[in-house]
Amino acid sequence: MERINNRIDNSFGFERHFIRGLAKMQTRVGLALAVMMAMALGHVKAGRLEQMRSLVQPIPATG
Repeated sequence: MERINNRIDNSFGFERHFIRGLAKMQTRVGLALAVMMAMALGHVKAGRLEQMRSLVQPIPATG
């Protein structure tokens, strides 16, 4: 849980935000969590289990 909270604060910019209102904040945090889950799912489906928790590690080019 600490890793998730840290990523929301730092990687997605919620540490220093200018969002006003609970509904807007809940929407933005929900979108950030959805992006994190989608990236993890994409890594798993592509067979890159070791990168499942990575937000910044580049995806190797195929071709």
